[in-house]
Amino acid sequence: MKAVIMAGGKGTRLRPLTCYRPKPMTPIANRPMMEHIINLLKKHNFTEVMATLFYLPQVIENYFEDGRKFGIELQYFIEETPLGTAGSVRNGADFLGDTFLVISGDALTDIDLTAAVNFHWAKGAMATLILTKVNNPLEYGVVIADEEGRVKRFLEKPGWGEVFSDTVNTGIYILEPRIFDFYQKGQVFDFSKDLFPLLQAKNEPLYAYVASGYWSDIGNLEQYRQAHYDVLTGKVNVEMPGRKIRPGVWAGEGVEIAPDAIITGPVLLGDHVKIEERAVIGEMSVIGDYGTIQRGSELQRSILWGHCYIGSDSEIRGSILCQNNHLKGRNILHEGVVLGENVNLGIRTIVKPAVKIWPHKDIDSGSILNESLIWSLKGPRSLFGNRGIGGIVNQEITPEFVAKVGGVLGAYLKPEAKIVVSSDNDPAARILKRALVSGVLAAGVHVYDLGTMPSSVTRYAIPSLGVKGGVHIQMSPQQTDGVVLEFFDHSGLYIDKNSERALENVYFSEDFIRVGASAMGELAFVPHLIEPYLQGLLDEESRKMVIQRHFKVVVTYDNGSLSLILHPLLEQLGCELITPEIHLKDSICRLRALKELAKIMNVVGEQIRSSGSDLGIIVGNDGERLIVLDERGELLKEEQLTALLAFLVLKYKPQATIPIQVTAPQFIEELARQFHGQVVRTKANPRSMMEKVAQERLFPSADGQNLYQPEYDSLVCLVKVLELLAKEQLSLSGAKLLIPSVERSYREAECPWEDKGRIMRNLFEENKDRPLEMTDGLKVFHEQGWALVLPDAEEPIFKIYSEAHTSEEADALSQIYLNRIYELKTE
Repeated sequence: MKAVIMAGGKGTRLRPLTCYRPKPMTPIANRPMMEHIINLLKKHNFTEVMATLFYLPQVIENYFEDGRKFGIELQYFIEETPLGTAGSVRNGADFLGDTFLVISGDALTDIDLTAAVNFHWAKGAMATLILTKVNNPLEYGVVIADEEGRVKRFLEKPGWGEVFSDTVNTGIYILEPRIFDFYQKGQVFDFSKDLFPLLQAKNEPLYAYVASGYWSDIGNLEQYRQAHYDVLTGKVNVEMPGRKIRPGVWAGEGVEIAPDAIITGPVLLGDHVKIEERAVIGEMSVIGDYGTIQRGSELQRSILWGHCYIGSDSEIRGSILCQNNHLKGRNILHEGVVLGENVNLGIRTIVKPAVKIWPHKDIDSGSILNESLIWSLKGPRSLFGNRGIGGIVNQEITPEFVAKVGGVLGAYLKPEAKIVVSSDNDPAARILKRALVSGVLAAGVHVYDLGTMPSSVTRYAIPSLGVKGGVHIQMSPQQTDGVVLEFFDHSGLYIDKNSERALENVYFSEDFIRVGASAMGELAFVPHLIEPYLQGLLDEESRKMVIQRHFKVVVTYDNGSLSLILHPLLEQLGCELITPEIHLKDSICRLRALKELAKIMNVVGEQIRSSGSDLGIIVGNDGERLIVLDERGELLKEEQLTALLAFLVLKYKPQATIPIQVTAPQFIEELARQFHGQVVRTKANPRSMMEKVAQERLFPSADGQNLYQPEYDSLVCLVKVLELLAKEQLSLSGAKLLIPSVERSYREAECPWEDKGRIMRNLFEENKDRPLEMTDGLKVFHEQGWALVLPDAEEPIFKIYSEAHTSEEADALSQIYLNRIYELKTE
């Protein structure tokens, strides 16, 4: 037998699920509704099928094609104008020929079609309506039949006063081709409103078959959710994709589940789903293909379509997320929330119950949505964050996006300019580098590819090569699967805010340059950059002093680009290297938990003590963050490291002016006075610090032609520590005694973007009689120390730093401002 699938529905009541797809293509249990219908038809030997299409027909055609991969032969009949259910089927009269079945492509059912066909033939019917019993018949066509099954009466969507039966029309019919004698091709005609009443009036054999299986027309979002729950609990007999990996848990191919993730069935996981550490997947949840649930996030009774990314520590409860949703982390979605396709939620966004967000919306971090968002289209605040352009690989930062950024950079620099590019050793970073290069070359800009290289060497190479700037791509130090594109100017410094805004203007205006084939940029690979970088680190006298100490160093590092430099550097300085047997599954700057870092530090500390080493270091693949342990295995705090570098400059470069970030210890000013130097406080961002270091030429190369930036270069920082120990003839624990001891505290206070300015104004007014510093944020001096309130540029938070003589006093200072911010938020 042949069958007709009615697949023209828009699914208006399911929006925003159906904004970009017809209702039959809306997934149930990770498969389009229409695919479940095709599986049912195939099960009952309906293998020749025609589908009537109207709304977005290409979506259905592209997915099912000719039907062969689904085990059927499928033809399409597309309505140019709506003809009604019977009118659209009339278009396929020549194809149908004999007894045929009509079924909706946007319902979910497991009704026994074979039994219904047998009933139809047994009764000699011209038309048989398949009915089912429902609790609430008001939204359906009620059909009343006699004991033999002959239809006696129709009621289309009755009121309760008209309800005389709970059997309703499912929209599944078994028909004889003689029905086409009752209306013309091209005539607007409906089965339930026109044809069946006409057949009844003419006393034609019109029957009703009451089926006992499952049926839902999925007419609204609540029914859509319930259909998933019914599939998961086995109330409807459909083919579940994947295999059962444990009781109540079905999973597709390539699924990754962390050992400590908690999954409580029934749950369905699509192909290549990734569930990270501490994630909780509660019962009645469905995750589509290529979904990612980051560490610490929780899903309960929620439905996620394919390619959804849920950032860490989020809570999703009773929600529906369409294709390609991206939640940055710490998001809360309450019951009844629906996100359309391609919605991006910034970090710490809260979506209140029953809120719907239409497709292609970008929601700012820290937003609280308590009403649906349909028309407002929010763009990102900016492309650039604190350190460049960052985001999740293949979610926010795709090869296509990076190629576009390359074109933007090329348009900004103009044809014939030259830049350098580099990346860390991660495969994702290398792939994105190639995408960037293609965009730059297409704009007529020439590229020197430095290959796999720490960003510090890339920065050093830029002025040496005389290029306009450079881009370094590396995996994010803060975010799993995150990546950062760092942009440098002709001096090797991070580009300034004006350059960032200029690039953003080109990006958002799409004012790109497209040169001809002969004018495209050229790509060249530049080797041998490490040697000059290493040679310039120390002058000859300092180098000899370090070599004479024969330092013994325990070294732990990520096996990336840094390994090309670290070993040769320390060997040139006469150091003995000891590498403990410890496997860093992630770069050290991207450790997944503080306890993991503590474990590595314990291993390194034990190795230091057992080997009698002078110090130990832990370095990540970004080449910037350096963790130092002294000869006793004790940690050198970040502020102590900063102070020791300041001590080195102040003592051995008389009357020097040293730049120090506003977050650095206050005692450095007193240190500067001792050596007749000066301190200049900078903003808490890399560009400000680098710019001041360059202006003062504090860390020149041995030949004086270039500069180093120890604050953002772990290797230079290490060399300067060794230089200090050699010149002062001290152990590292002894060097720590050169600087005062202070205690520090750090807190974060969440705050909506729109409240930040008001809160900063209030804090200023309340503290204007105290000593203040406003280099970056608001720094307030108290008798016991100071506190700095710094609005973050990327997230809806305040960062609160404090310093005092005791940890209790430092914590108390932070708490004062933390409490006050929360009070001001509620005013």
